[in-house]
Amino acid sequence: MKASLTGQIMRVTPALAICVTLFVAIWWLYPHIAESAHTPADPVEIQRLAAPAGFTATDASDDTAFRKDEAGFSAYYRVPESEGSETRLNIDAITNGLESGPTDPQIRGEGELEELGLNFGIVELPMFAAVISPAPTETVTVYYDDQGWIVAYLPKGRAAAAVWKYKSKGNTSVKEDLENNLLVLAINEVLKADGKLPVSHSNVNYYDWENQTCDAFVLFSAVASGGESVPVKFVIPSTITEIGASAAVVLAEGNGQTATVKVDGEAAATANGTDKLAVASFELDRESDKTSLHTMVVNVDASNKAAGVVMLVYDKPGG
Repeated sequence: MKASLTGQIMRVTPALAICVTLFVAIWWLYPHIAESAHTPADPVEIQRLAAPAGFTATDASDDTAFRKDEAGFSAYYRVPESEGSETRLNIDAITNGLESGPTDPQIRGEGELEELGLNFGIVELPMFAAVISPAPTETVTVYYDDQGWIVAYLPKGRAAAAVWKYKSKGNTSVKEDLENNLLVLAINEVLKADGKLPVSHSNVNYYDWENQTCDAFVLFSAVASGGESVPVKFVIPSTITEIGASAAVVLAEGNGQTATVKVDGEAAATANGTDKLAVASFELDRESDKTSLHTMVVNVDASNKAAGVVMLVYDKPGG
């Protein structure tokens, strides 16, 4: 997986173009994408990926603390040091709180303890990935220790787009999708179990333990009601050589047969009436030495509603 985004991602209709660029110059490479009467708006922000500085991650042979070989895409936060306190997090209180059941029936189910040490805990949380009934779940593992570190992560091999959570009321923006992603919500479950205030997306950092050379990611979404959504177009310049793509789609309303995220006309993820949420990794069809233009849409049966996202994790050139 090798490629870096330096352009804008565009949402396009005959009357509207919403541009999301990683490299402004790319916009001029494809003037036909947008009508000249419209200017770029609602930019998709590039999110940084960086390893947590000062955090100890061990190999599988070590039976204590955080084990990096088991983790995939993650978010992390460190609780600030408190005056007069030797420990920043109460491990027993958090463990009991996460195991005792959900604090909010729209957030998660009952946690399962994976490991408990003198100064750390690891719990698997079944997080509700969509505000629909019945709610599909996504397992997020949380690591926490008395030095204040909280790391919420997907298991190794799980597509990064699985961090997305769909909200049924209204069409959420990319900003809202990021602010309410499952990793941030899981971190806040740890904080709440310790009696601390929640943090926002802007307070956490991200890292992909499985693809450690990648240093950025973007997420963008589309919603379809009884047919095909507005297309989202995005450009990947030739200077990006390491890139991982994944998609998620939810059949949000109705009893339709399928809901699909398509990229360049091919299904990237498909949900159905039984499994209303689907998450999958997929390969982008592109030549490594050429700038490429791609299109993402969401399709759903008539009289139904669906939403989907595409997530790109990549290595920025010169990053």
